[in-house]
Amino acid sequence: MARGRSRQRQRGEDRDAGTATAEFAVVMPAVVLLIVLLTGAAAVGFSQLRAFDAARSAAREIARGEPQAAVVSEAKKHAGDASTVRVRADGGYSVVTVTIELPAAIFFLDTVDANAAARFEGDRGGPS
Repeated sequence: MARGRSRQRQRGEDRDAGTATAEFAVVMPAVVLLIVLLTGAAAVGFSQLRAFDAARSAAREIARGEPQAAVVSEAKKHAGDASTVRVRADGGYSVVTVTIELPAAIFFLDTVDANAAARFEGDRGGPS
């Protein structure tokens, strides 16, 4: 009788063979999708931080009275050469907008941008 019981246990184990592989195959696409989404969100976040840093740095250049070419150069140094930098006067302030285009792999956003404002230095009426 003891021999019959061990055969039943063995047959039960045979029925469970491969279940871990099947469960892994079901869960794997969800894990891959989660990793892709987290990587995309991190890329967007880092690009946004670069845009903020570039805009603030360019605004500091304006506040020191640097010419517009130096302002744009400073912003592109932080944001990258592919970025777009716009400087506009608004009253006694100058507003710098930095736009960074995201890679095509990030399908849910095209660009990120950041603004920073600075007062003009001295009696100058606007950015040079």
